[in-house]
Amino acid sequence: MRLIAVIIGAGFALAGCAHDSDDASGAGARNGAINGESAFLDNCAGCHEDGAHGAPRIGEPAEWEFRSSLWQAVLLEHAKQGYYDMPARGGKADLPDEVVDAAAVYMLEKTFPDRPRD
Repeated sequence: MRLIAVIIGAGFALAGCAHDSDDASGAGARNGAINGESAFLDNCAGCHEDGAHGAPRIGEPAEWEFRSSLWQAVLLEHAKQGYYDMPARGGKADLPDEVVDAAAVYMLEKTFPDRPRD
């Protein structure tokens, strides 16, 4: 009876470790790459799709004109640390840097496909 309990317990423990998610809000996809579009949709789209709270909208270059000319480096820092009314990490304190970076790079690529690279 004790052996059965140990086997069942081990099964539950292994099942918990076998979480196999492609969810961009977690640490990443199975292959380690994070999908920027998913990261954006899961964490940033709430404000950056419709301009909520004055957020510049994705795909609208004119709304980003007053941002730094250093582009990517500054945007990534602002996304992690917050910027004016935008909370750090979109208000999700535990959001990993890699997810924040993937979402921010996706926004830049969609808004400025010919932008200068850092």
